[in-house]
Order: sequence, then structure tokens, then C-alpha cells
Amino acid sequence: MNPSRLALLAVLIAVPLQDALAADWQLVLSDRNRRVEIDRASILASDAGTKVSWGRVVLTNQEAAAAGYATIKALNRYDCQNRTFITIKRVYLDSSEHLVREESVSDQTPLRVTANSVDERMWREVCNPPTAADLQKVASEVQKLAAAVQAPGGAAPTQDKPAVPAAKNAVPPAVKPAMPSPPAPKVTADAARPAPIDARDTAVRSIRAAEPPAAPSKSAEAAVGGEAPKASIIPPLPSIKPPKPDPETLERERPKSAATEPAPKAARPELATTPSAVSPPVAATPTSSVRQPPKPPAVRPKAPVRTARQATVLAPDALEALLAHRGTPVGPGWSYEGETGPDAWGRLRPDWRVCSEGRRQSPIDLRDGLAVDLAPVKFQYRSTGFRIRDTGNTLQVDVGEGMGMEVRGVRYELEHFTLHRPSQERVGGMAYDMTMYLEHRSADGQVAILSVLLTTGEAPNPLLQTLWNNLPLDRGREFVPDAMIDLAAFLPTDPAHFLYIGSLPAPPCTEDVVWVVMKTPVIMSADQLAVFARLYPRNIRPIQPTNGRLILESR
Repeated sequence: MNPSRLALLAVLIAVPLQDALAADWQLVLSDRNRRVEIDRASILASDAGTKVSWGRVVLTNQEAAAAGYATIKALNRYDCQNRTFITIKRVYLDSSEHLVREESVSDQTPLRVTANSVDERMWREVCNPPTAADLQKVASEVQKLAAAVQAPGGAAPTQDKPAVPAAKNAVPPAVKPAMPSPPAPKVTADAARPAPIDARDTAVRSIRAAEPPAAPSKSAEAAVGGEAPKASIIPPLPSIKPPKPDPETLERERPKSAATEPAPKAARPELATTPSAVSPPVAATPTSSVRQPPKPPAVRPKAPVRTARQATVLAPDALEALLAHRGTPVGPGWSYEGETGPDAWGRLRPDWRVCSEGRRQSPIDLRDGLAVDLAPVKFQYRSTGFRIRDTGNTLQVDVGEGMGMEVRGVRYELEHFTLHRPSQERVGGMAYDMTMYLEHRSADGQVAILSVLLTTGEAPNPLLQTLWNNLPLDRGREFVPDAMIDLAAFLPTDPAHFLYIGSLPAPPCTEDVVWVVMKTPVIMSADQLAVFARLYPRNIRPIQPTNGRLILESR
């Protein structure tokens, strides 16, 4: 790192807390439980392509009471080119803005910026990447330059001198009036063109280099002269130059009109590579008194042809290629925050409308239940192998067959379980540190979910530690280790539980799901909680209305 940049970063880290609190924080996003803000004045360029900035999360009073702090500030360094970030320092404050604790992050492994996440919003605020409109404009300019350079009728105009017709030297001056200049062929979406210019790749290279598009005059002159400019957004053209067109060549290469042949729906790349695909020669124009011998069609490199229409469609893809980090998966179409968060689930797809319109949604606040003698749930759990995957929204663990639970005489087969922080349901208004959802299904397709609450204590949890030891190395990936987990040993020994009818806690939010929530939480260590918090700062759905539902609880 540059020494001056390092010194500035050290100053940022060493800023007195009261000075940092006086910063002008600006809102990035918010939900019912928190606000995410950024101190724009703290944004500072660090190494090439990286910036540092302070951000903070301000919790509501209820969430602050459960977490033990009201605000957490973080100093992050963002890699604007590789779409990653590193947390350098964290500061925890109470509701009176008094310091609770302060910590420097020893693990400086870059973390990927996941699509549709808070990290991505903060990354965009700091790095200010080009928008789709910006890239679309660059791609459009590139396509115009490419079309002008490769047009059979002439070269692109320049700013230094007027355009010169390509056929100027093909006719002696004495007979020039006897041969009118042939009309320039129309460039259509399906016309074969010899330039293998990929507008998407060109646009990506140009924006990555942070340079504006090259002036048309320099690009055109370099293309005609066969020498590419050093700082052009257009890649070097093929070394084979097309011959100077004569009337017969122009007539032979002119595309057929729409009246004689309907235009195909898609561009045909074979036109640029197969000589037989070129239209047969036609009679020369009778007005020509001096005729040059026909020349063979220009040799065209075997490369895919991208038409102007295709370049327009592909420009958004070029933006994704620029902004999306390699290996980042396409998300499930929803998230726990932002534009695809819980408030928007019901609008994202027609079959998800129940997420916003349903009357028996989960999770809920488990209070005012009827205390009765509930029969204990019968569990058939054992030690099993597993597959752990990072879905982008949580960790999902698939287990072996043959395990399940029996609730009120109905057996439900265990399929998988997921983890959430903090607990999605509340018990008398209180949230626990985490929760595990074990999803089951009966023979007739009825879904039942067992919720096991987790709270921090002294001893680490063996099952969680096995999962943490075998985490996938990237979002969207999975891993099947040789290790085993014992679900029977994981369950609390106290059989007391809540019982109610709810829904799936995530899209499609299907209702009529049987919920069993164990009353006694399972212990895990604070270090284990910190590991999951590093992966998912918060992945829960807000509490849903009870709407008069019956809640039974063991007494």
C-alpha cells in the first residue's frame, strides 16, 4: 500500500470516537428494525481501485435491548474492481452513544459483495460504479464507430479532414464523370460485416480502464491505416484489409431487399465465414464506361458477428460482466433486505402474493397461548452425513433419509434445515440469538417445521462447530464432507414446545404449515455466533400478525 494512503487510513482508524459520532451520516436503507447509514465525508481513496469508508447500523430500541448495543460502526475497505471488501474495525455503542466495546478485525480475508445485499448497497455508495445507462451509451458509441469503420462504402469521418470516398482512386480522373458513384449499401441488422468487434467486451475493457471513448477521428484513421491507436476502446482490426470496392463488388454484396426476401429473425453468423452464402454476381451497371475486373470477396475471419441490434441487447449483460464478481451465483429472486426484501415478496411473483395477503403467516410472537398438556413430539433422529450449501440467504443443510418426527399421530420426514440470526419468532416479545428450522414433509405433502432456539453460553455446540468446520468456500456452492452430525444429541432434553399453524417463513410463503417451537433453547458459544454473524449479519423475516390464531403451549 502507498505510504501516504496507509497514513491516511491510520488517521481514520485513530479518529476519536466523539469526532466520528459528529459525522454527517446519510441513510442508505432501512427496515422495521434498523437503519443502515454511511458517512460520505469519510470516503477516501486508498490503493489503486480501493476506497475506505465508515458505515453504521442503528437498531431500534427493541432490537438494541436484545443485542446489548444500539449502534455498530464499521470501517471497511472496498475493492471497487474486484467487488470485495474487508472490515478493518468495529465499534459498538449503546443508546446514549457510549462506547460498549471496540475491536480490530484480525481476519483480513476479502469478502465477496453479494447481489441484493446491504454490502452491495454500501459498495455502490462508496465505489459509485457505472450504471446500465452509462455502459449502454459506451456500447452504442462503440457500435457506431465499428459500423462506420467497416462500412463497405467508405471510412468513418474524422474531425481533422473530410471523409474521402473509398472508390476515389479506383477510377481514372478522365472517365470519372461517366461513372456515378454507387449508392452506399444499407447496413441492416442481418447484413454480413467483416469486423469481429464485440461491443460487450470492448465496453468492459473501456470502463475497467476508466477512460472515455476514443475520439472517432483517431479510431477511424487507425483502422484505415492498419495501425490501432494505443489508447483506443476499439480492439485492433484484422491484418487482412478488404479490397477497394468497385461497382460490381458493391452490387454483389448489397443485401436483398425486404420485398424479395423476408429478413430472418436472428443474425446468421455463417454469412461472415461461408463464401457460398454471399449472393451471386449480377450484371454490371451499363452506365460504366470503364470497368475494373471483379475482385474476390474479402476474406473474413472466423469470428461471431454482432449486429447493431444484438449489441443493444447485450449491453446490460456487459454491465453484469463488469460488476458481478466471478463465482457469484444468481440469487433466488428474493432477499431479507432492500428492494427484494420481505416487504416486496408479495409483489415479486404472482404465486408469492400470499406473502403479503395471507392471514396465517410466519414467524409470529408466541404470547397469550393456551397452556395445555401437549403430548411430547416423537423424534426419530440419529447421526447422519450431510451436505452444506450457502444459498446466498442462509446456510442450508441436507441430511440423510429415514429421519423425522411424529406430531399428533402424523409422521413427517426430515428433508433439510436452515439457520437464521437472530431467531425469527419471538417468545413473549424476546428474540433469541439464533434459530434452526428443521423442515419436514408428510406422505401427503403436508409441511411441518421444527424450530430450535439457540442462545450464547460458555460451551460451544458440537453440531454447529462441525458445520462451521465445513463451510462452503463461496456463495452458491455446497460441500459434502466426511464428517457426521448427531441431530438427536442436538435437541433440548425438555420436550415442552409451542404448537400453531403458520406458513413457510420465506417465498412462496405457503400456509397451513404445522409449527413446533421448542421452549428450551440450545447453548452455543459467542464465537460460534460471531462466525454466522460474519456470513449473515441478519437474515430474518419481520414478525407477522397473529390474526387470532390459536397458539398451544406445554405447561
